[in-house]
Amino acid sequence: MSKFKTNDDVKLDYNVYGEGQPVIMVAGYSGNQATWAPEIDPFVASGLQVITYDRRNHGESDIVDYGMRISRHGQDLAELITFLGIEKPILVGHSMGASTIWAYESLYGDDNLRAVVTEDQIPKMLRDDSWPFGLFNADQHHFFEAIEALPRTKLTRAKISTDIKREIGKAYHPFDFSYNEPLLIDSLMQDWRDVVRREHIPHLFIAGSQSSLWSSDHAQAVAEMSSLGYSHIVSGAGHIPHIEMPDEFNQVVLEFISELIR
Repeated sequence: MSKFKTNDDVKLDYNVYGEGQPVIMVAGYSGNQATWAPEIDPFVASGLQVITYDRRNHGESDIVDYGMRISRHGQDLAELITFLGIEKPILVGHSMGASTIWAYESLYGDDNLRAVVTEDQIPKMLRDDSWPFGLFNADQHHFFEAIEALPRTKLTRAKISTDIKREIGKAYHPFDFSYNEPLLIDSLMQDWRDVVRREHIPHLFIAGSQSSLWSSDHAQAVAEMSSLGYSHIVSGAGHIPHIEMPDEFNQVVLEFISELIR
């Protein structure tokens, strides 16, 4: 367990495992780096270096009343990359972790990235005439209903193993949904489709077929926007395939990475 301080004085907790091609894993809203426990050993065994961290107001990182914007979270990711001296990392983001990656790309482009993997996250959270997907199928008129429903929604559909539950439980930290609602509101207002269209690197879009948040059809739709986009649907999984069906998730992502670094 290590800490680094951002340029606005927030201490973020991070961990580094193994050596090789760096892979930075970014957890979603209310989640922490312990949710990547099923990925760490298989990825390290495949010759990769795994970096996990807690975003501000998550897990072991500082809780502050500022920087509750997804752009600031993208900046934090950039500062972590610089602090660790990492070149050409592969970024893996779940849910709002994916939005954090898009915020990073919006600010810095993808010249210093090897590839991106995003898991069950749509680039535009509200449905309209140009975009058929939304959080709980919400459009701008049902914005606040979607925000209120999220903390009460069961995100997983497949049974999670006892071992994974135990590992995640060891690192449990309460998350204040009300306190952090400004971050969720800011994230819901974003449209990252232009970022996806301008990518120059391989991007794997993963979705759970039984996600409670949106249709898994989004994965193929967004992959078609990216010049080097690929998609995979994890059958039977809900919103968090990497803990619901880690064997399939790991196999798909590791095969994707092996094609890049062979």
